[in-house]
Amino acid sequence: MIKMSQKYSQDEAQALVKALKEGNQLAFSIVYKTYAAQTFSLAFKYLLNKELAEDAVQNLFLKLWLKKEEIDETKPINRYLFTMLKNDLLNTLRDCLSMVLELEDNSQNENLKQEQMNIIQQALEQLSPQRRKVFEMKVSGKYSNQEIADKLNLSINTIKFQYSQSLKQIRATVGELSLLLLYCMM
Repeated sequence: MIKMSQKYSQDEAQALVKALKEGNQLAFSIVYKTYAAQTFSLAFKYLLNKELAEDAVQNLFLKLWLKKEEIDETKPINRYLFTMLKNDLLNTLRDCLSMVLELEDNSQNENLKQEQMNIIQQALEQLSPQRRKVFEMKVSGKYSNQEIADKLNLSINTIKFQYSQSLKQIRATVGELSLLLLYCMM
């Protein structure tokens, strides 16, 4: 007969585990009632969140039921439970840390992209109005050199020269600002 008490003799504990392994729901209930509060306390200590700790305990006992045939009857059930819980908690914490680091990386990438766009915008602002117009029309991909020359009443060679000079100036400005940005980040 399985009785509900906090302390079991070694024989009673083995009988409880044996009944649990055989799918006895009363044995499962006894294990749950005996260890739910202790496992919750440990989970809450690590997770610092009531709902996450409750989920951890629920997952623990679900796994216990699903893996009941794997339990070693000769070892205390509490060791099995707390080892499973500890592993789950460490996995949860690792997953949360990975998500935080990924979010930080994404926000750093977004910040870096924005900073790069600001640098390019500054480089464009340093171009003369005519060079900027030639550069913007050429980069838009809508106009050929000849079409730009026709619209601006310039020769095609002037368009080519203005565009190449714009690229040189932008590269020089972006390169200098990128080095400055790199030093500021260090």
